[in-house]
Amino acid sequence: MRICYKVPLCDAGGISYYLIMAGPTVVLDLRFRVVRPDQEVFIVFPGRDYFLHQFFNLHGCIFPELPALDLIPKRRIQDQPDLDAKLMRSRAIDAWYLSGKRGDRPSRLLSDYKKRRAPRWLPQTRGVLAGFFDRAKNGDLVVVPGPTTFSNVLIGEIDDQIPNDLARFEEITVPEVWENEKVPSRRVRWLAHVLRGNCSLDLQRRFPSPNAVRTLEREARAEIYSLAYGSYSIEDSYTSKFDVTSADFSTRDDYHLQQFFNVIAAICEQLETRPQPLARRAPRDALPTVIPGSGFDEVIDLLTSDDYIPSLSVNINSPGSLVLSCAKVVPLVAAGVLALSVLGAEPTWEALAQGKVTVNNSEATKDDACTAKVAAEVIEQLKLMGLARWQEICKKAQQLHTHTGINGKSKAEIK
Repeated sequence: MRICYKVPLCDAGGISYYLIMAGPTVVLDLRFRVVRPDQEVFIVFPGRDYFLHQFFNLHGCIFPELPALDLIPKRRIQDQPDLDAKLMRSRAIDAWYLSGKRGDRPSRLLSDYKKRRAPRWLPQTRGVLAGFFDRAKNGDLVVVPGPTTFSNVLIGEIDDQIPNDLARFEEITVPEVWENEKVPSRRVRWLAHVLRGNCSLDLQRRFPSPNAVRTLEREARAEIYSLAYGSYSIEDSYTSKFDVTSADFSTRDDYHLQQFFNVIAAICEQLETRPQPLARRAPRDALPTVIPGSGFDEVIDLLTSDDYIPSLSVNINSPGSLVLSCAKVVPLVAAGVLALSVLGAEPTWEALAQGKVTVNNSEATKDDACTAKVAAEVIEQLKLMGLARWQEICKKAQQLHTHTGINGKSKAEIK
């Protein structure tokens, strides 16, 4: 870290010459996901008795219990020739492996299955294929529950990078189940593993399903987004998750935390509802402040709109979490300000005064409008606080970080 200061070089003829040392550069990565409004969330049932759960996790993909389908690449499921015969053959081969390979290996000839009467399960199995390979798109979320409250729920994002106008599958082998038989699959990037018993009761009640792939209702998706992304925005909803590593969370910690969040909310309201507030002239070497008074109560008293008051859900285990949600960008701004405050007041203020605070979002596109809005409000937050309040905010934030280990998704560093 380098602080800006003057070093005298010489004094000639009454004229002093100085070398100006560069101050610190602060880089803040907001790291929140901008969720597409059309993104879907699917609950995927991992086979009979959940036996595929471990293989989904191990192989980084999801797949139906349908080995040896021999599907034609780049062709959608409904356009696959002899699909019914292939499904009957696949089920026969799967049953043979399930029995411990008793008796003769089932025939591989499709002609032997074309002669058979279509079984009752055939339409449902076609639906399974459609669920895996037609309905789910690249970037959609999948939720795979484990069998018990002490097993993990897998949450991941489909990541097969296959165009939506083609059949979205790739063939893999799962030797632990079907030896060298190939099975169509969807690649998944697992984002979270959470104990089933730690999920809300409402979400747990939605897990059991007779369908292999089922769309999760929109009213239940906020919990999944929070678990998958930590911090995210979707249309007019903004959420930040803060991890707490300490098992001890006192009333003092709770008071300081709510004070921190309410100050951020109050300043957000001032920024968005009063675009040109009355400012008092500041000295040349200081950033201007516009909020009168010296304490936090005067700032919090400015919070008059319920729209800016975020809801806070607390799950204090060891480790635990705090989830802040709001119809305004308050949670995302709070995560950014918290990340900066942990760096300390002096270096961040010095960087701010010299215009050397860079804010980006590694989980969004460079032209994302939400990122630009949050970045601007984070910078303006510090300017409106003034140095004295910012020093106090940093002190409280560092105390919270020491006592509780609180940490948001946003990260900041001094370069």
